[in-house]
Amino acid sequence: MKTKITLSILGLYNTLMGLIMIFFAAAIGKEIVLSENTDALKMGELFHYGLSPALVMIGLMLFLSRDCDLKTAKQLLLAYIIGSIVLMYVFFGILANEPIMNFSVESALPDIVMFGLAIFGFLKAK
Repeated sequence: MKTKITLSILGLYNTLMGLIMIFFAAAIGKEIVLSENTDALKMGELFHYGLSPALVMIGLMLFLSRDCDLKTAKQLLLAYIIGSIVLMYVFFGILANEPIMNFSVESALPDIVMFGLAIFGFLKAK
């Protein structure tokens, strides 16, 4: 698989998710926090505002690097894979066990698919 395709997909996905988090932080916060407490709901919203710039940066770095050489592309994909491993631990080792969080495998499915794409793109890089 051409690394340009993999980096483009991952870059666009992360940029889009970052933008969604900026514009829909309050709605996402209300969806993922199982509480009527306004402070808890506000924290869910603020968390997404804080996370959104990082996703936009990651997405743009991946997308704008799509024309790099194979070695650099594989290093970027490896970094994405390592970061996704940490993300999966946070999802399934921490968030899934918190009663205040409305977390499910379905909510993590897009990230799982992108994780799989990164692994496939890394292993089949050309």
